[in-house]
Amino acid sequence: MRRLVIALLLLGLLGGCSLGDDEGSSPQLGVESEDDQAAAKLGFPAGATRNTIRVGGADAVADAAGVASALFPSTSSADRPTAVVLVDSEDWRTAIAAAVLAGPPIGAPLLLSDGDDLPPVSDDTLQRLDPKGSDLSKDAQVIRIGQDVARPDGFKTAVVQGENAFERAAAIDRFVSAARGRPSTDVVLYSADRPEWALPAASWSARSGDAALPVKRNSIPAPVRRALAGHEGANVFLLGPPSVISEAVERQLRDRKLAGSVNRIAAPTPVENAIAFARYEKGDFGWGIVVPGYNFAIANVDRPLDVAAAASLATRGVFAPLLLTDDADELPRPLEAYLLSVQPGYEDDPGQAVYNRAWILGDDEAISVDEQARIDATTELIPVQSNAP
Repeated sequence: MRRLVIALLLLGLLGGCSLGDDEGSSPQLGVESEDDQAAAKLGFPAGATRNTIRVGGADAVADAAGVASALFPSTSSADRPTAVVLVDSEDWRTAIAAAVLAGPPIGAPLLLSDGDDLPPVSDDTLQRLDPKGSDLSKDAQVIRIGQDVARPDGFKTAVVQGENAFERAAAIDRFVSAARGRPSTDVVLYSADRPEWALPAASWSARSGDAALPVKRNSIPAPVRRALAGHEGANVFLLGPPSVISEAVERQLRDRKLAGSVNRIAAPTPVENAIAFARYEKGDFGWGIVVPGYNFAIANVDRPLDVAAAASLATRGVFAPLLLTDDADELPRPLEAYLLSVQPGYEDDPGQAVYNRAWILGDDEAISVDEQARIDATTELIPVQSNAP
């Protein structure tokens, strides 16, 4: 328990979570009971509740750093990453495609740069993580996605190049296919125009190692077409309804023989679409989460670069799909209904039950403490009656 509390406090420090009137100073370690601001400095309930953990960054750069530190404490060589991925903080399209690098076989957490500058929280986190070097990337410690991303001093780097997000996504796909020795048999296509529909692709890509590639509403850009051809009849999954990725894209996939099968994961809103993806399962593809016993990551649709943090949370023993809220103050009804549908319960012995946990991404401007409390309640382990009508 003590380790969990310390980890939560460190997350808050990295994330810049602010509570009460003492902005920016909480949570803290070693708070004295006589301190007038002790309750605020401890950081609860915003830092954590029974069933939630908040990475409380004021922006996605801080959230990515906080998650990387939580998953890789780096107190010894055993819990340091082999590599770290750097993506530009303005480039959500590439961040989604790069999420695959967080999963097997690379296993590199994502950090964000500000163009060719490395923000202090990313720099400090990189220095502390001190990646060992990945033999799958010629011992590179930092994998830079794009030529204009920061190049940290003192680290061996590799660069995945491309003039635009479509070229970078295709280059990432080639890189991962070479590292793994084969292309993935499943591919997710996400919207390059509507981030609120595209974000959940990142978590699945990190979890599974499946490629995630961006497309236009009515067309498949040439670099993505070439990438799909390299997957030789993969099962392709379109993320979003036809208003986001049209039937014209489906026809192009079939007419050009770019897919072995074409499938669609669709719901009326981005919040519901993320839920549909969390529930979806076809063969080995999809989370298939329709029962209790899972972690979840929850982010606001207005902060698309939080996919960098969400991608890492889909790996490393957490394995959380990304759910979305479009309201910073209240839990959307569809999201509340889904969490209630998988709420864990027990009949006699809670020690024999399974548990749910939600990772909240962002400060209270992204997801309020009231909304967090409702998420906590919907993920609480509750007693149930075996003979209830």
